[in-house]
Amino acid sequence: MLQTLESRPWALLKQLASQLLLFLVLPLITLAAEDVGSSRERQGSSPVSPRDSLFNAVALGGHARFDFYSADKNLDGLHNLPGLTFQPKSMPRFGSWGDAKIEGRITDQDLRGPKGPKARLLESYVNLYSSSMDVRVGKQVIAWGRADALNPTDNLTSKDFTLLSAKDEEERRTGTTGVRTNYYHDAYTLSLVWLPFFNPNTIPLAPVAGIHITEDKRDAGSLRDQGFAVRLDQTGDLFDWSISYYNGLDVNPAGVPVSSSTVELTHTRIRVLGADCSKALGPYALRGEIAYVQTANSSGENPFIKKPYVWMVFGGDRSLTEDLNVNLQVYQRVILNYRNPFEIQDPATQQLSVLNATLNQQLDQSQVGISGRIKATWFNKTLDAELMGLWNANRGDCFVRPSLAYAFTDVWKGFMGYDFFNGQRNSYFGRLESASAFFVELRATF
Repeated sequence: MLQTLESRPWALLKQLASQLLLFLVLPLITLAAEDVGSSRERQGSSPVSPRDSLFNAVALGGHARFDFYSADKNLDGLHNLPGLTFQPKSMPRFGSWGDAKIEGRITDQDLRGPKGPKARLLESYVNLYSSSMDVRVGKQVIAWGRADALNPTDNLTSKDFTLLSAKDEEERRTGTTGVRTNYYHDAYTLSLVWLPFFNPNTIPLAPVAGIHITEDKRDAGSLRDQGFAVRLDQTGDLFDWSISYYNGLDVNPAGVPVSSSTVELTHTRIRVLGADCSKALGPYALRGEIAYVQTANSSGENPFIKKPYVWMVFGGDRSLTEDLNVNLQVYQRVILNYRNPFEIQDPATQQLSVLNATLNQQLDQSQVGISGRIKATWFNKTLDAELMGLWNANRGDCFVRPSLAYAFTDVWKGFMGYDFFNGQRNSYFGRLESASAFFVELRATF
């Protein structure tokens, strides 16, 4: 089983607490300075309590949730998991020139298990603003792409695919440390990104008898592991569009044998040239996204490293009524210099090559599929129903999630649903069949 969560959660808790304290103190200093400069304007106004000043200054928020899953996503055979999560955040403002955010997650996905709680710092950054640019420094989420959920150009920020959450699609991102600078001119935004520290995906990986799995996370910040990206985005004209380029490590791993009993998960450099666009046509919203990915295996001869490919997504959505929206997309992934992993003669090499191709969806030279989402609301938008799914046509594997969400109050919300994975063993979703699970969740947002 592969985990990239921190191995010393209480040490991280200490780090999280110290950063929270920092973000509590800074806005108070700023608030005091602003009070001196604007005291005359506030004479005669209603007094503000110290407690209200504190909470307004640091903008405390977040959520806590209790959930139950009938199976986990680590592919380790665990069932009936009660879990508890606390996810606080602070978003203080420092006047008109800047703001900040710090958000962490403390979670125990199996309260009855021996592992105990784990902690993770999700984001911790500062924003600085001027009239024509802004700079964000720190651990942050950088999400690119205009398509729904399937984003070929979204390669900068890692995700935790073992997270148990009713809103895992929104909450699985774990942030990457870097500097992002945005320059603005009319309808154009130029983004420059430097990622000095790499943060890989957390993926579910079933244990293999007799094989020890290690991972080179390449997160020490060495010069050879740093990433760079640039994006030009335009909004507000005939249609919205962007072009982008990323040169950095692949957040997805490749398994490489280092001995007869050890496989190391490595992260090789990729170069991604991408583009996306969107256009509103009456009741329809159309979207497209495409990326060419150059990998460290340009010839395709290495049986373990991902091969170059082109990935395209096209589709759109329509609101049939005020409370009913339908989204449909088609996609295609074309592998360049394709080699069939099943034709490899050596059994051990074939087994690992097939696993890599399965994880990176490179089993077939051309893969096509459909994704869709139907969402409806009732009772003044307090009850939401959603059906989402994805089907890979080549191997017939699929993921389907029906779910319900009900807002009891402005604070309390309940969720119920089912994650269904199906397909042949050598397929992207087929290998996740044991992760199919019923779930319920009670969430309090503060």
